[in-house]
Amino acid sequence: MRIEPPDLMLWLTAYIRAEGVVAGLDFEVGTREPAELQLPLPRPLIVIRDDGGSRKDWITFDRTIGASVLAGTRANERPANDLARWLASVLFDDALPLVQDCPIASVDWDGCNGPFDAAETLDVARRYLTAKYVVSGSW
Repeated sequence: MRIEPPDLMLWLTAYIRAEGVVAGLDFEVGTREPAELQLPLPRPLIVIRDDGGSRKDWITFDRTIGASVLAGTRANERPANDLARWLASVLFDDALPLVQDCPIASVDWDGCNGPFDAAETLDVARRYLTAKYVVSGSW
């Protein structure tokens, strides 16, 4: 029987979007940064990237994700800082495996880092963070 890794990006972007609604936050979330950013940003932007990982055993896989938060300006970093801290609380939550239909079996705290200031040439503040999970595959 073949085991397929989950589409973690699809699940995470939907989950982050839903949690943002609950928190009353207004942002865009996706898996790719637009080729040309419209500045100033009409809404803050969260970009989630799957950095992959290894297969742990028959049905589980290690997965590391990277997340960029773009908001505000280089002179006004607070919107990016606030949204990045909120995102860290969502992505680092050890209760994620309890969420309905979540493919995450556990959160590896050693792989949860940030948010960090990330260099940006455009006039927008960028923050970056990583999270590491053990995820369940399916057949």
